[in-house]
Amino acid sequence: MKLREKEKTDWWKKISKEEKNTIEQGIRDADSGKLKSHTEAKKLYEKWL
Repeated sequence: MKLREKEKTDWWKKISKEEKNTIEQGIRDADSGKLKSHTEAKKLYEKWL
């Protein structure tokens, strides 16, 4: 039950303004179709994976 109580916490209020801006930018990019497929992303970042 304690774990369930933590889930009720609004994490949006706990993150920084920079994190919020980054999330909002990602949503705008997704809405405008500026997305890469999973395969493309893996190719771009494979040296770090």
